[in-house]
Amino acid sequence: MMTAFDPLSETRKATLSHDAELELPQVDDAGPIPAVGTTPPAILAEQAAAGRRGAAWRLLYWVIESDPRAIIAIASLDDDRLAHHLVEFISLGTWAGKPFVIPPPIRTAFARTQLRTLFLPRSGMDTARAERVLLSVVRDSNPAVRDTAIHILGIIGNRTATPVLIKALEDPAARVRMQAAKALGRVGDPTAVPALIAALHSADEQMGSTIFSSLVKIGPAAVPAILNESTSSSAWVRWQCMRALSEGKDNRALPALVNALRDPDYSVAWMAAKGLKGFGKRSLGPVLHLLSRGQTSMWLVQTSSFILSNLYRLDPKLKPYLEPLVQEMRRVSYQTTTAIVAQKVLSQLIAEGFIQAVSM
Repeated sequence: MMTAFDPLSETRKATLSHDAELELPQVDDAGPIPAVGTTPPAILAEQAAAGRRGAAWRLLYWVIESDPRAIIAIASLDDDRLAHHLVEFISLGTWAGKPFVIPPPIRTAFARTQLRTLFLPRSGMDTARAERVLLSVVRDSNPAVRDTAIHILGIIGNRTATPVLIKALEDPAARVRMQAAKALGRVGDPTAVPALIAALHSADEQMGSTIFSSLVKIGPAAVPAILNESTSSSAWVRWQCMRALSEGKDNRALPALVNALRDPDYSVAWMAAKGLKGFGKRSLGPVLHLLSRGQTSMWLVQTSSFILSNLYRLDPKLKPYLEPLVQEMRRVSYQTTTAIVAQKVLSQLIAEGFIQAVSM
C-alpha cells in the first residue's frame, strides 16, 4: 500500500533544506500546462525508462500531482534506467542526457523534493533498486549527480552505504565531500568515525562544522575520538570538540570539559563552561576539584563562577556552600585563596553526602 506524501515529514524537511543550500532558482508557475494526454502511467514509465522525454515529463507531472497510478507505475517497473534518469533529472534537469522543456510545476524545488521521495522506503520504487542505482550513480562524472545520490542515500539511512559515503569524503568536489559528511551523520554508523576524524584534519571551517555535527549524531561511539581531538593545537578544533562533547552530555566528556575551563583560548573555555551547564550537578565535584588544585587564573575564575552560580540557583541547598566560594573568587586575593576555599567546600559537600569523592 502506497503511503501519501507528507509535506511536514522529516524527509521533506531534509530535502527542502538541501535545495535551499544549492540556491535553486525560483520558478514562476504561471503559464499554460501542455496537454498531459490519456496514456496510462504504466506505459509512460516504460517509455520514460527508454529515454523518451515526452513520456518522462507526463509521468513526472502525474507524480507531482500525487496520482497513485504514477507512483505505482514507477514502483512496479523492473527497469533501473528509470531510476537513473530520475537522479539525472533531479540533479541537472536533463533526461537520458538530453535537455527538454518541461512545465513550470515540475521545475520547482518542491518538485525535486517530491521526486526524491520516490527513492525512499514505502514511498515509491523498491528499496533494493533505489539503493543499487544510487550507489552506482555516486561514481557519476558530474558532481551534481553525485551530490544528489549521496544526499538521498543519507536520508535512506542504510548502513550498507557507509563504505561508499566514506569514500566520498575524498571526492574532488567540495560540495560532494560536504554532502558525504552530512549523510554519514544521518546514517549514524560508528565505523565512519575514524574517516570523519581523518577528513577533519584537512577540512575548512564549514566542512569541519559539518563533520562535528555528524559525530554528534553518531552518538556515544564518537566520544573517544572527539576526546582525542580535544587537545588539538588548533583552538578552532578544540572549540568544536567542546561543542560536540556538550551536546552529547556523556559522562566521559566531563574531565575534558572541566579541564577546558582553563584553556588558553577564551572562546574554548567559555564553550566548555556553557557545555558543563547542561551536565547540572554532575559537574560540581569535578569543577571544585579543579579549583582546589591551586592553578587559578582569571579565565578559570570567570568560567567556574558561571557554573557554580548556576548550580546554586537551580538548587538553593547548595547556596550556603557555593556562594561564599564565588565571592572569594571575586576578591583581589583570589589567586592565593581560591584553592583553599574550594578544597574546604569540596570536603564539606562530600562529607554531607551532596556529592561523591572526585578523582580526575
